[in-house]
Amino acid sequence: MSEKWKVYLASGWFSPAQDEQLTRLEALLDKRADWIELFSPRREFVCPPDASLEVQEKTFQGNVNAIKNASICICNTSFRDIGTIFEAGSAHAQGTPIVYFCEGLPEGAKFNLMLSRSGQKVCTSTQQLEDYLDRCHQADVLLYEPYDKEIE
Repeated sequence: MSEKWKVYLASGWFSPAQDEQLTRLEALLDKRADWIELFSPRREFVCPPDASLEVQEKTFQGNVNAIKNASICICNTSFRDIGTIFEAGSAHAQGTPIVYFCEGLPEGAKFNLMLSRSGQKVCTSTQQLEDYLDRCHQADVLLYEPYDKEIE
């Protein structure tokens, strides 16, 4: 992966807590702009609830194409946003590697089987995600570190 990594960041931003967390994730990835090209859907497409079918379709196709063209998809599952789960399934089906981010997953809590098996890594803190991405960059490869804790 010696080229700039194209990262698709799947995450909800529909509550103050989701918005704050996504802002932190965007900043974490923006800090690595010398080797990461970030695609965050809320920065690229605005689709209000009352958008026309044409705008909805353009937004949908734009996001699906961005996932397809990404080097990696980081999926924030902290709030179990249904759109993010769809994006994870789409990434997996298209062969785009996935890293899951589930901040605050308590010690001993279970992570979903289907998500854990479809991902390269499950990170449960910002620090863990930063460390993982930096190690991957240093190795110039997306490291496979399978989830080894309890699943649901």
